[in-house]
Amino acid sequence: MLAMRHLLDLCKRRGFLFQSAEIHGGLRGTYDYGPLGVELKRNVSHEWWNSTVYQRSDVVGIDTAIITPPAVLRASGHVDQFTDEMVDSFLSKDRFRPDKAPELKLNNQGKILPITAPDKSTAKLWEQEIRTQFAKGAMIGRKGNEILLQVDRMEKDRIILKRDPAFISTDSAKEETTSSLKPSLSSSSPSNNDAALLQIPYRGYVDPNTNSPFLTEPRPFNLMFKTYLDPIDPIDKVINATLDAQKSSLDMKATRELVDKTLYPSLTYLRPETAQGVFINYMTIQRSHPHLRIPFGIAQIGKSFRNEIRLEHAIFRTPEFEQMELEYFVAPWQAQEQFATWRKSRMDWWRLYARHHDRIRERAHAPDELAHYSSGCMDVEYLFPWGWGEVEGIANRGDFDLSKHTEATGVKLHYTDVVLMEERVLREKTTGQKETSAEVLAREQFTPHVVESSCGLNRAMLALMLDAMDIVDEQGRSVPLEDADDNDKSRKGVRTIMRFHPRLAPIKAAVMPLISNNKDLVDICTSISHHLRQELQVNVALETQNTTVGRRYYRMDEIGTPWCVTVDYDTLSDNMVTIRDRDTGAQRRVLKDEVVGIIQDGLRLYPRHRGSQQATNIA
Repeated sequence: MLAMRHLLDLCKRRGFLFQSAEIHGGLRGTYDYGPLGVELKRNVSHEWWNSTVYQRSDVVGIDTAIITPPAVLRASGHVDQFTDEMVDSFLSKDRFRPDKAPELKLNNQGKILPITAPDKSTAKLWEQEIRTQFAKGAMIGRKGNEILLQVDRMEKDRIILKRDPAFISTDSAKEETTSSLKPSLSSSSPSNNDAALLQIPYRGYVDPNTNSPFLTEPRPFNLMFKTYLDPIDPIDKVINATLDAQKSSLDMKATRELVDKTLYPSLTYLRPETAQGVFINYMTIQRSHPHLRIPFGIAQIGKSFRNEIRLEHAIFRTPEFEQMELEYFVAPWQAQEQFATWRKSRMDWWRLYARHHDRIRERAHAPDELAHYSSGCMDVEYLFPWGWGEVEGIANRGDFDLSKHTEATGVKLHYTDVVLMEERVLREKTTGQKETSAEVLAREQFTPHVVESSCGLNRAMLALMLDAMDIVDEQGRSVPLEDADDNDKSRKGVRTIMRFHPRLAPIKAAVMPLISNNKDLVDICTSISHHLRQELQVNVALETQNTTVGRRYYRMDEIGTPWCVTVDYDTLSDNMVTIRDRDTGAQRRVLKDEVVGIIQDGLRLYPRHRGSQQATNIA
């Protein structure tokens, strides 16, 4: 995780990413994007939009509302099914998903169960809780911040612990032949009734942070944020409904039903995904854009919200995030072919903008991972410092979404192929025979299937920043991240270069005078930077800090600026400037009027001499 710490330090220091509301103590899982971060995020989303919409004639864009009525999400299944299982740790009080939790780790050839506390004082408190509540009478030791339980053996659904001999007595042996855990931790009678042993339940996973098996039963947890469109405070309605329930002596379940019924008229949700906004607008877009023929797509970039159980790895998993999603509508018989096509297209996109192709892979979902309506799903994964993590998913969703919204509303969200229909009518008139083939008629009108590409913008940013980060020595050679410790004088000269693809770089060029306080040089720099902004419509830095040119170069390297343009005294007489390349460090003298053309060529996805047939990664 050293790479993450190094990156986050750079992000905060240079203005990519900040903890939200930091001066007020911050809010867990929320981040603000600084001047460089917002540019990087905008560039990543623009490149996605350019690839998905601008470079195609069969995809249009849309921007739908964040606040979503319950009817939409009930039809899509989110109200009833958009849940994760949740487990709490009795010791740490942490909450996590069991399907993401690790298996139990044992030390000393399976004889010791170590539970790791944050510090020694916490370990002492936890040891007391285990002795008195969760494993009464177990043989326990403690070393530093680790609590060590003696294990006799592991069984399929339980851990058999050794008892402390001092605890065993005639009375306790009778009392403790079954588990002495709390009711919530109880299990079936042990297979071994030996008084010198004690069993605790094991469900196949432990607390990810502590290795503790002392956990609650898993329970469902809905991931959607509720909100209410109502001038009356919903809390007032809850209080009044609860008081009415008490007067009627209703039990807890009936009280909850009454409260939900009272709140329902004003209930809304913050959308958990952008896709449903596309599906409910499918017919409207088809009517307003009759030229769109199957297959065609609808793209959207926007914020979504999920009440995540576990927030982790900075912007990798947060409650508020942005998605770049495409819903590509196809005929049922085109679905598998289009699924394969989009899989390749999206992998090509990632390989274009990332430097380390060995850190990117595609992983097909196993049959037991697929949603019940999906016939195929592939994740694009990036090798983060903590392991492989999903950055995008491509799925063959079938006709599930459109069919469900049709079922809920009665509005037929189908597609009619007017050309095929007109051909059939003409054929029937010519032959005098009515078409009866179900297969032919089914091709004229059908509910489209959907191939979806869903990319997390925040995760894509994090992956591309980690991918671009390069630690180099004084000679520009890559070195291990461990050598980036600035406090070690023996490692002087080690620095960071963010080798973004030029089209992703937050600042495309920095223009700087050799001497910052020379008005003539500054005026020329101002003119060049203004010209670049006007002609290329890109972010350009006018770098006039009062320090050496070398330091300014290194600062621009650290934030990923591909080109630096330096104006010196010779420029006053020969109109030539020095342009420096971030990745090679090479410098060359060019006419100042050539700067725009050089940077424009460097920002092209497709080289001039090859037209638009082959993409070239120039990062």
